Amino acid sequence: MARAPNQSSKNGASSLRRLRAATLLLFTSFVLLVISAGAYYLEQQRQAAIDTARRTARAALDTVQYQAAQTFGDTLRMSEGVADVYREQLAHNQVNEATLHQLMSAKLPRMQGLVTFTLFDTEHHGIAGSRSYPVDVSMIITSGMSFETFADIGDDMFFGQLYRNIRPGLLVDQWFLPFGKIVRDAGGIVRGYVVALFNANFFAQYYATLDPGAHGQISIWSADGLMLAASRNESRGAANAAMAEEMRKLRDASDGRTLTYVQGRGDNESKVTALGLVGALPVFVAVEMDGRDFMAPWRATRNQIFLAMAVVILGAAAFAVIILRQIHHTEQNELALRHAKALAEDASDAKSRFLAHMSHEFRTPLNAIMGFSEIIKNQVLGGTVSPDYVGYAAHIHRSGEHLLHIVNEILDTAKIELGGEPLQQKPTDIRTLVLGAIGFVEGLAAGKNLKLSVALPNELPMIASDERFVRQVLINLMSNAIKFSPSGAEIVIGACNHPESGVTISVSDHGPGIEPSLLKRLGEPFLQGNPALSHSGQGTGLGLSICKRYMDLLDGELKVESTLGSGTTATIRFPRHLIAAAAEVLKSPLPQPVTQASAAV
Repeated sequence: MARAPNQSSKNGASSLRRLRAATLLLFTSFVLLVISAGAYYLEQQRQAAIDTARRTARAALDTVQYQAAQTFGDTLRMSEGVADVYREQLAHNQVNEATLHQLMSAKLPRMQGLVTFTLFDTEHHGIAGSRSYPVDVSMIITSGMSFETFADIGDDMFFGQLYRNIRPGLLVDQWFLPFGKIVRDAGGIVRGYVVALFNANFFAQYYATLDPGAHGQISIWSADGLMLAASRNESRGAANAAMAEEMRKLRDASDGRTLTYVQGRGDNESKVTALGLVGALPVFVAVEMDGRDFMAPWRATRNQIFLAMAVVILGAAAFAVIILRQIHHTEQNELALRHAKALAEDASDAKSRFLAHMSHEFRTPLNAIMGFSEIIKNQVLGGTVSPDYVGYAAHIHRSGEHLLHIVNEILDTAKIELGGEPLQQKPTDIRTLVLGAIGFVEGLAAGKNLKLSVALPNELPMIASDERFVRQVLINLMSNAIKFSPSGAEIVIGACNHPESGVTISVSDHGPGIEPSLLKRLGEPFLQGNPALSHSGQGTGLGLSICKRYMDLLDGELKVESTLGSGTTATIRFPRHLIAAAAEVLKSPLPQPVTQASAAV
């Protein structure tokens, strides 16, 4: 349909505004996408760095757990060996201090970090020791160790508290950790204590050989939150209520042995801590990874990503500026072209109005020509007319019919372009329309000795459509098939209801077919599908164009398939939503019947 110049100008300006808005929206979306992708990637890398730190902490925790468990386990076995010998001597009332001293002295060098072994009786008097004979317990008793500080941890094992040796001598300013076993006789009566004294610096030195990072730390703690040793912290012996709480969490942990968690959110504030119990002892080890160490590679990646994002965003901004400047130039050019465009649209409107007007002017004389020629042809007024005049009249009548058909097609095209064919959609019976169209063209088919084969299902759904347009499309398609089919051929008209795509109606012939180069152009006005027939009075080439435009108006589809020399199949399709629309109308309540009184009014 032709448009007024002012409407065209408005649409052109509106298109440029939409293009500018789309450019800005695309640029904004791209920037947001780049930022989102960068943030997502950095978050993934940050999480990967934390996961790596967590795995590193757990691996280090396994190492120090094994080392502590092995150290205390070996010590416990040595203590049990001393206890067994002492218990056997008690059974024979022959306590031999020299033998006990020799036994403990032989075992002492095999234990790393172990300072001394000492056997006490129930009165806390030394019986034998690993370092001297007779035993010298002053290093233990006078340095602050007290049997009252021993914690019974079951199975006759006990654990003492860390203490510092302040006595001058060989072991000046050392920290010690007592650990041992209660000795009972056959009757279960306590007969003494085997005390193993550890140098806490042994654990600190071992932890220093591991690598928790420049700011990380590996440490061992008692159950009441006292630091026993650490890889770099010298505040051992100090109470820490938070670590005592961690010990309680460890005992409640799912696996009963380890606990790993992440603290802090910032790359410098993040900490990964892994905690683990040492067997059944009231001791646990901790591995702490500091974010200043394990997040350093992530910070380097972050800076590179930020730089890349800035470059990409600046490049996109430059591209957007170029497009916006081009849009501005296009707007300027649009102003210069609007006048010419308006003139062209006025000319197109004038052409359409001329065709519509002239088509009406053609109809009246053509109807007269056809009417009078038919009277002469049929000798309505008597049989005295020469036979030659009858032939001439028949020729006039055929020519008039052909000219009237052409005028009707031109008029239909003009009406479509001018929007003079408003839709009147209502529930439409497809089967009835197909049969009616077939009845309309049966005479044409019989005149060419053509066979019309109809393949319609018993039931076809109703569609929401305009009966006039559908009927015209069907008649045009069947008329085309009749025109181009050779005498004696068969034309097949079929329909089908497809659950997915909708209702289709097809018209197939065995005519000359359509050249492949023209097949994709079908629907253009005045285009002949078979150039060999374009000058033989077979039509204007408007039939398929009208069908296509009508199907567009009906929200349907026209599809033509053809093989040159083998025939053509034209198919129209009505989508599922037109079936649903018709069903919805049919389900709505019918209007109330008109009474006689209201009809009279």
